[in-house]
Amino acid sequence: MSPTELIRHQQFVQALQHEPIACGQAGCPGPVHVTDLSQHRDRVKSFEFTCERCGWRDCVSGREEPGPPWDETALLDLAYEHLMHQQPACPNDGTPVVFISLPNPQRRGRYRLSCYYCGRQAEVDWPPPEARL
Repeated sequence: MSPTELIRHQQFVQALQHEPIACGQAGCPGPVHVTDLSQHRDRVKSFEFTCERCGWRDCVSGREEPGPPWDETALLDLAYEHLMHQQPACPNDGTPVVFISLPNPQRRGRYRLSCYYCGRQAEVDWPPPEARL
């Protein structure tokens, strides 16, 4: 990633985690209001930034990659980090991965893992079948 792309990715992560965003105008202390422009089913999120002091506006969004899905090892690593109460990150771009609990009539844990930057998603059962007795 170029330096500009790295800054935009950092802003994306800050918006995703509801952290404060710095105003893009030199010397302006903000505050910046963040609006999530995404629909509920979008694989990639988009955010709009608006400075309440100077009126600066900007948009940042993820870049969906059709690339390969997460492999089994990556999924296990993400699940382990989640279970250890650490922030799991997408192995492709470093964006925090969101775990969403899904309804499961068999009363077992079922989750959707989503990276809202690259758009990769996976659904997993927990515990995995090989860990069940």
